[in-house]
Amino acid sequence: MASHTEACGQLLGPLRNLLGFRQTALQRAQQSNDLTVSGTGLLAELVHGGESRASDLAHDRVVDASVVSRQLGHLEQEGLIERRPAPEDRRASLLRATDRGREVLAEREEEKARWLSHALRDWDDEELVELAELLRALSCDLIEASREALAGPDEAIEEGNR
Repeated sequence: MASHTEACGQLLGPLRNLLGFRQTALQRAQQSNDLTVSGTGLLAELVHGGESRASDLAHDRVVDASVVSRQLGHLEQEGLIERRPAPEDRRASLLRATDRGREVLAEREEEKARWLSHALRDWDDEELVELAELLRALSCDLIEASREALAGPDEAIEEGNR
């Protein structure tokens, strides 16, 4: 029987393949001057999660605020998001998706769902539901591990003791 680390090592190949698909989508978006994968992700966070500060979006994505700021600037320029002053601190802004942003995201998600439906046409519905649940759990665990890694060893140990 493989150790836990060895079993996790077996995930690296499929994860690399999935990240390769992301890179392909990024390149395609840049060639077509289309919304980037990262921009689509930020737009989805604002559509599904509601208003947010840029700093919170950066924190949730575990990236530098300057990276998110550039992406948000593009989304705003395209009319997909808008800013309003934060009520508790008028110097800060809250970001939200516009109606156009919601429409663009709905179209993009429908397009992706059709592509996935074709690609996974031999999978039954139960397998798809199970995969979605496993990927959701994987995503949550990886995000938590990323936050712990950024917090440093002392804070991560302290979090684990709560």
